[in-house]
Amino acid sequence: MRENAIWEISANLSLILIGTVHGDPRGLARAGKLLDRLRPDLVTVEISPFSLGYRLKHGRRWQRRLLAALAELPAGAESHLAIQRLAAQVALPFEVRAAGDYSRRVNVPWRPLDLGFLSRRHLPRYETELLSPANLQALLATADGSLADFVAGEFRRARQALAGPPRRRIFPGVPETARRERFLARRLRGLVSRHRRVVHLGGWEHLVAWEDAPGLWPDLADLKPRRLLLDEADQLPDFEMHPIRFKVQGSRLGVCTSGTLHNVCVGRRSVGNCLQKFYSEKSS
Repeated sequence: MRENAIWEISANLSLILIGTVHGDPRGLARAGKLLDRLRPDLVTVEISPFSLGYRLKHGRRWQRRLLAALAELPAGAESHLAIQRLAAQVALPFEVRAAGDYSRRVNVPWRPLDLGFLSRRHLPRYETELLSPANLQALLATADGSLADFVAGEFRRARQALAGPPRRRIFPGVPETARRERFLARRLRGLVSRHRRVVHLGGWEHLVAWEDAPGLWPDLADLKPRRLLLDEADQLPDFEMHPIRFKVQGSRLGVCTSGTLHNVCVGRRSVGNCLQKFYSEKSS
């Protein structure tokens, strides 16, 4: 049986690793379709509790900052590939939204699963550095293109890496990445022992046994997990694509799905409610 034959998933398969491309404009719909197909009783997402809480707390201010920076740029700057990728970077990740949606539909838990040291280092700099007008202006000088085409290219890279002999990363692995992957593997192993089926949503590069960074695979190989790429959801029947667009609407930058604005859950009351909901299973 092919490893990526999602319509042939065995009923006793306990761990499925789904490789995503962060910022995929079709990611929310694709992840929802796969989760509904795979029916896990636990979903984990490659995001630390710190990152999740920080994003929920500061998301509205980031959006205001981005809107203000865009106002200083030429008209249409928001459609540039680099700006679209930046907008996705500061939005609540689609992986989190998909896990939360599935959790509410099926009444099963989901967990943020990652170390927070990188988020603690980088997220506080988003407002002053990443979202500065100078940085956005510099991004406009980079190569432009379609976000959908960029994501499709990343999935092609993923298939080449998974199908052939391990290739060295474009950016070689560092001890911090290895530390995160060892942590993820340990936590996933423990969760699999307590759940019928666990599905993990995370960046595809962590699924590859690279020459200079082993990824999750060696530490989990004895569990015989299935590796899938998120765009394999497109092969499932009756799949309807609902692209996500990051755009300015009125006085806010929002996440648009099929033309409808969905605001990130932010604000003091909303943050408290979201954190209570998101972390309700963390202590179990």
